[in-house]
Amino acid sequence: MRRINRFIQYLSGHQRLETLNISSWAARRAQYKEPSKYIYEESESEMIHVGDQLITTGVTMFLEQSVTVPAEWDDYPVGVEFRVGQPEVSTHHEGLLSIDGVPYHGIDRNRSYIPFPKNRNGKYAYDLKIELFNPAAQPLDTLNHQNEPAEYNPAPLILLQSDLICVNAAVESLLYTVKVYFETARTMSVGDLKQSIIVKALKETSELVLNESEQKLKDQAWVKSIETRLLNKLAELNGYSHGKIHMVGQSHIDLAWLWPLKEAVRKCSRTFSTMSTLLDQFPAFGYAQSQPQAYAFIKEHYPDIYERVKAHIASGKWEVVGGMWVEPDLNIPSGESLVRQLVYGMKFYQEEFGVKPRIEWLPDTFGYCASLPQLLRKAGIDYFMTTKMNWNDTNAFPYDLFNWIGIDGTSVISYVNHGVNEYTHPKEIQDHWDSYKQKSVHPEQMLLYGHGDGGGGVTKEMLEYVERSDDLPGLPSCVYSTAHEFFDGVQKADPTLPTWQGDMYLELHRGTYTTHARNKRWNRKAEVLYRDAEIWSSFASLYGASGNTRNMEAGWKLLLLNQFHDIIPGTSIPDVYVKSESDYQEIFKIGSGEKENVLHSLESQINTAGDGVPVLLFNSLSWERSETIIIKGGPELLEVRAYDEDGTLLTSDIQRLEEEELELSVYIPSIPEMGYCTIWLKADHVKKEIETNEFNGHWETDFYQVEWNASGEISRLYDKKAKREVVKSGETANQLQLFHDRPLYWDAWDIDSKFAEQQADQVKLLSVSVIQKGKTKDILRFKWSISQSMLEQDIVFYHHTRRIDFETKVEWKEAHKLLKVAFPVDVLTNRAAFEIPFGTVERATHTNTSWEQAQFEVCGHRFADLSETNYGVSLLNDCKYGYDVKDNVLRLSLLRAPKWPDPGADQGFHEFTYSIYPHEGNWQEANIVRRGYELNHPISVLTTTNHEGVLPSQHSFVKIRGKHGVLDTVKPSEDKRGLVLRFYESGGGREQINMQIAGSLNSAEETNLLEEHISTLAVEDGELVIDLQPFEVKTIRLNND
Repeated sequence: MRRINRFIQYLSGHQRLETLNISSWAARRAQYKEPSKYIYEESESEMIHVGDQLITTGVTMFLEQSVTVPAEWDDYPVGVEFRVGQPEVSTHHEGLLSIDGVPYHGIDRNRSYIPFPKNRNGKYAYDLKIELFNPAAQPLDTLNHQNEPAEYNPAPLILLQSDLICVNAAVESLLYTVKVYFETARTMSVGDLKQSIIVKALKETSELVLNESEQKLKDQAWVKSIETRLLNKLAELNGYSHGKIHMVGQSHIDLAWLWPLKEAVRKCSRTFSTMSTLLDQFPAFGYAQSQPQAYAFIKEHYPDIYERVKAHIASGKWEVVGGMWVEPDLNIPSGESLVRQLVYGMKFYQEEFGVKPRIEWLPDTFGYCASLPQLLRKAGIDYFMTTKMNWNDTNAFPYDLFNWIGIDGTSVISYVNHGVNEYTHPKEIQDHWDSYKQKSVHPEQMLLYGHGDGGGGVTKEMLEYVERSDDLPGLPSCVYSTAHEFFDGVQKADPTLPTWQGDMYLELHRGTYTTHARNKRWNRKAEVLYRDAEIWSSFASLYGASGNTRNMEAGWKLLLLNQFHDIIPGTSIPDVYVKSESDYQEIFKIGSGEKENVLHSLESQINTAGDGVPVLLFNSLSWERSETIIIKGGPELLEVRAYDEDGTLLTSDIQRLEEEELELSVYIPSIPEMGYCTIWLKADHVKKEIETNEFNGHWETDFYQVEWNASGEISRLYDKKAKREVVKSGETANQLQLFHDRPLYWDAWDIDSKFAEQQADQVKLLSVSVIQKGKTKDILRFKWSISQSMLEQDIVFYHHTRRIDFETKVEWKEAHKLLKVAFPVDVLTNRAAFEIPFGTVERATHTNTSWEQAQFEVCGHRFADLSETNYGVSLLNDCKYGYDVKDNVLRLSLLRAPKWPDPGADQGFHEFTYSIYPHEGNWQEANIVRRGYELNHPISVLTTTNHEGVLPSQHSFVKIRGKHGVLDTVKPSEDKRGLVLRFYESGGGREQINMQIAGSLNSAEETNLLEEHISTLAVEDGELVIDLQPFEVKTIRLNND
């Protein structure tokens, strides 16, 4: 073996026939501000030579030089060797080489040799330009020391080598053949006959070469004859391969993570240009790339690269995969956000390339919601690929190739790849095959090779290995392929695959449900805003108004970008969140502007004539609701009362916020579904006084008797209507619990499984005051300190609903702490319900098995619920996602304070609301899905003037009869010629709903999520009947014929 190793080293030293030094480069340093925008540090270029220091951390350098290829090199491959870094020190530099002004190939630590075009067509002179970047220092991971010095303390870059190379193609080919077979032999057991045959052939080849002079290696024909002789010797081993691996080149590109979004744009340029060049160099090579957003970056900023990519897509060599706009997180986004990821992603692919991928490509996302299979299939996607389920920290995920069945029964063929940054060496191939769990069911698998996370993609070396791996003895046959060919082969073979039902819960990264809480709040509020804006825009269009759909699409895409799986989970560096905050400001500006414009358009057509100041109340939910609404104003509110359209006096209260700022709360018994009502504020000659009350540790409302202990925790909550205790005897509710939070590896990502044993501090009650005791609601204000932080909480008891709100403000100044709130309830059940996108899942509340123990923190959306047959308690929220519900305790994660990769994560001010909702019946009978919507979708209040209008003072644009069918989305169709309505069944049962819509829309069709026709629906007398299966998502298009 040592002799063969020495032979490999010998050949490696003779890969170059001739080398010409590029002695100098004209160079300028710059600061990269945003794509295509730089600020240069020097007005003139300086000359740089080998050995010179180039740039320090965070700096870009442009280097330019012209080279001439000697005519005598015409018959040989030619390229540039450009190496930078530090001797014996790792660097993470990246660069882009342009040839004659056209971006051509990336440069990084994995690729310093750049091959020139194969067909040079007699061209000898080339203008070279390199954009070189020394990445900015990352924050140091002081907890787990996860990052390396090259990342947190990058060394200055030195120009180490700069040469024009004439390649000895015959020696290079022989070298790769020897290496591939030598590495194959090393995968075999000692004494294996195949190993002996390979070693013997390699030794003979070594002797033939080493017995000749070095000059003989320049004889291309002779060297080729040596390689041919070796392959003939090894031909007797042909046919000893077993199984088949589809080799698919790829690059996972994190659009933000340990680098800002602007740097991801450059990473895309380097990766896309390199892959285009390699596709030109290797005719059989195929490459797969996801994320329409990445393609959009290249289209905007690198049009030359984009045209090359389009040509390769048209040829079939570049495979488009992944229908979503980005590779998003699958825990936090709403159901409609996931739909828009698919709609805008597939729309981009169709319009730009004329293709629609049938594979969803989510290699690195932190778990997968159980509603996803249905959404994928209804967007024309048949297959699903990930790698992340191999990261489980407790239980090995049992399958690699399987049918994943969602909560509605939809199935999608799914594949869990071994990893995301794989190589093509024989050992990696052997390991990949050995790890494959479904060999006996389907003896073919897929291997995704190429550098990723920060992009880069496939290297020339990887391809040289694949070229020689189709029939290696003892290994599966490795063939160039595409991901679609692999999945289509599975579908055609129709093997009996195992099934996985429900959530694909990742047993890792549980802290991502909570980290960077502000972003999660902004995401939830933006989803609510855009839903409302589109609903009112759609209804306004029935009366001649038109919304700004182009602006809204831009806002949606910005929102979807910020749902990327390292942004919304909270796992990126500080620069990412500076940009993200700016993005959310733009998102809210667009959404608020659209909503305000369309509401004013509707308002102008509503008849508000009458006595008093009219106030319009808009309800975007698909059921009639009663609410206590808020009208803000000044001292004038002390002298008015609210009346409905029948002149009935409405129950109201007044609360002072500041000296000249007041708040009028009015109870509205009925606000029409998907519509509005009008109330009038009329002068009241009896000036209202604001009452003050004392707090004595007890409180009683129409619904509850409540008691608190000395720490401000609820020691008793008695449900007067149900005649039962809500809080478990001997326990206290609304416990604000602080734990040490020092995960063992991934700081911002993880929560340690032993967190509950590491309590950090307890709250100290500072004060309690009665803010309001009125006819609509009571408000008690509690103030606590805990560790270094302060909390202020208004507990709101309503007079019209069982819901109790805990409106919370926190000044958070912690390090490696986790804040939770706990409600031990007197409910006996072994299952808890959690809302997920477009559905609900139930999970065990016990820890009988390791699978249940691993789910010590899970994701849910607007509610979690514990219910017996006839009674239960729900924990609702307006922007939180991390729950742990074990035994009888409902617990919600509120805040974390990790220090890597963002040392300032979550520091400062936070506000959020969580609520409890005791109810009779189970969660379906109590319609907790609606209660969650109501908390998150407040009534829109618009004060207007008295005027006539074509619309009545109270109106419903859509009337729906049904209990669990939710009309979640109403939007203009993508072609602007109709309205699209998206329903889903929320209770897990079959239901038929009846719908009537105002206006002249008189024909209907069912479509898929991409708004493509499925079937025509009958509309009779303006009414549409819609059948929903359990948890089914159904899209209806209404047209004006």
